[in-house]
This record gives sequence, structure tokens and C-alpha cells, in this order.
Amino acid sequence: MILDASYLFDLMAEDPDAFEKGRALVDRGEMQWLPTPVVAEAYYGVATARSDTTEAALRNRLLGYPRIDVDEEVARTAGTLLANAADRDEGDVGANDAYIAAMAEILDDAVLTANVDDFEALGVDVETY
Repeated sequence: MILDASYLFDLMAEDPDAFEKGRALVDRGEMQWLPTPVVAEAYYGVATARSDTTEAALRNRLLGYPRIDVDEEVARTAGTLLANAADRDEGDVGANDAYIAAMAEILDDAVLTANVDDFEALGVDVETY
């Protein structure tokens, strides 16, 4: 499962549905991947007034997740997904979501998010909670 920032934010806010989804993923032994663009989004949220989570609390929360970095393959795939969404006039999807979607595409996995529309526009599988 590819984790989106919305899921992490909901976990940190102690959303019971997000917590239960995380428990279900662990129970079935599913790998939970943390894309580095999500790391950037999370630190952005902490550095602004949008969160009362401290940087130390965020760092501790993120420790348990293996990372997926943006490399050339991810960048190429993200560009293609963005272009395809634009060709279908699917709205204005951001580059970070395209990177996250590209990782899902490459790993043949779903994105776990509350932000379903952008990832569906990019044409990748989505799970929510």
C-alpha cells in the first residue's frame, strides 16, 4: 500500500477509521510504503500553522515506514500520468500526487488516501478508509 499524506494526517489526528485501516493492513501483513513526496508534505504541514503536531512527533511517526524515493523511473512515470490526466481533462493534479501515483503504478499497488479524486484522475488504484 502506498501511503498518502491525508492518511498520515488522519492517523496523527487519531481518526478511528484511519487507525482501523492501518490495523487491517498490519493484520494482513501488507507492506506500507511511504513516498518521499509525502514526507515533504508532512513536514510542510508541521512547519505551517496547519498542524499542532511537533516535528519530533512527526519524525517518530514516520520512522516505521520504508521509503520510496523519486528516481528517474518515477519521474518519467509521473510525467506520463500527468499528461494522460491532462489529455482526459481530469483537472489540475499536483506534481506530488503524480509522483505518489507513479510509485503505485510501478509497484502495482494502491494509494491509501482520503484524496480519491486526484489519484483516480491519474488512473491508479485507490483505497480509502
